[in-house]
Amino acid sequence: MTRYYSTQRPVLPGGFPEKDKVERIWNFNHKTFCEEIGEEAWGFIEYSEPLTRDQADAYELTLAGMKTFWCVTTTVHDNGKVRATITNCIQAVKKPENESKELRNKDVYHDWFGSKEEADQFVEDAKNA
Repeated sequence: MTRYYSTQRPVLPGGFPEKDKVERIWNFNHKTFCEEIGEEAWGFIEYSEPLTRDQADAYELTLAGMKTFWCVTTTVHDNGKVRATITNCIQAVKKPENESKELRNKDVYHDWFGSKEEADQFVEDAKNA
């Protein structure tokens, strides 16, 4: 069985694809943090076979085991000026690797975080450095 979480709304009739392959639908009483995806969801739906990526995306369903990661891009200029902002948000099974590049007049860093709060705090810390 393959589980998908509904992060945008409770699982309702017409709110999911492939009705004939559904094994189980479970809605929570309120939006609940789900460790399996690292974010809050309204409930989940289990299928006998996996959905295609397009099907899951069309209904805003998150595959169990997928987590959301936020990328903060920080630029440190040779003159000491520092800029940082959240530049990307992806869903993946594991956190992407941090990376950096040395350019002619600045260094660019891409740091990934497992929560928006962590990413926001990193941005604030970089701005106050």
